Amino acid sequence: MENFNSQMEEKNPLKKWVILLGVLSFVFLCTTLYFGFFSKPVFNQQYVQTVEEKDNLQAELDALIQEHNKIKAEYGDLSNQLTEKDSVILANAAEIKKLINKQADYRKIKKQLTRLQNITQEYVTEIDQLYTENKRLKEENTQVKTALAESQVQSATLQQDKETLNKKINTAAVLKAYNIHARPIYFKRKGEEVITEKASRVTQIKTTFILSENSLIPAGPVNVYCRIAIPETGRVLTPGAGDAFTFNYQDQKLQYSVKKTINYNGNSETIGLLWDLKEKDKAVKGRYVIQVYTDNLLLGESSFELK
Repeated sequence: MENFNSQMEEKNPLKKWVILLGVLSFVFLCTTLYFGFFSKPVFNQQYVQTVEEKDNLQAELDALIQEHNKIKAEYGDLSNQLTEKDSVILANAAEIKKLINKQADYRKIKKQLTRLQNITQEYVTEIDQLYTENKRLKEENTQVKTALAESQVQSATLQQDKETLNKKINTAAVLKAYNIHARPIYFKRKGEEVITEKASRVTQIKTTFILSENSLIPAGPVNVYCRIAIPETGRVLTPGAGDAFTFNYQDQKLQYSVKKTINYNGNSETIGLLWDLKEKDKAVKGRYVIQVYTDNLLLGESSFELK
């Protein structure tokens, strides 16, 4: 009997290890089942959980739009020259509102709100620049016109001053473009315009800019050209080959992507140039550089990156 008890005591340590391993196996199985079947569908997302979170997001969106509308009201007619930017802001706000109502991914909504805040800040900067530049040009034009009127009644002894003044007038009588923006877009089923960074989604490249007010320039037709450079190729998107799709700039023939003739009357005007991808064409990835010209002047450029 004593020998039997001794043998059982010798077997007890092994029995303890068997029990411990069984417990650990059970815990591991439960953990695997939990993370495999309950955590997996989340996909690293953080959905809006409470009414308070939803209300806070909506309040943040409302504050942005309220401030945007306040800026538009303060600047009056100048805000009409940034209708493209305003449309982008309203479209983004509508999309964010849908995400909030659906209680979508919290981090995605916050990212969209941050992006909208950046766009509205760009709007404020652009409209302020437009206001300042228009004011400066009006003052400059008034000064030049006054000086020109005075010079016309001066005697021949002031001829040299008159020539100097004429040089200033020629310098001021030049078209200028502001807020040149090129952006890749696609359209939703309802025709809603959406800016995208993905090359596979792009269906149109839209370039917009503002021709400044300048009453010194004679009214009449003005040709504007848009050149869209294909990333890493040195080539330009063009509707066709040959001289029919070129223009002269500083004794050079340059191909253009889009051409538009406007009837300039001395007032500031928002211009839009659209390049539509053909049905089977796909945009390539990389950095696109877009340049805007008139027949004899480079107005400026813009760029964007496609992934």
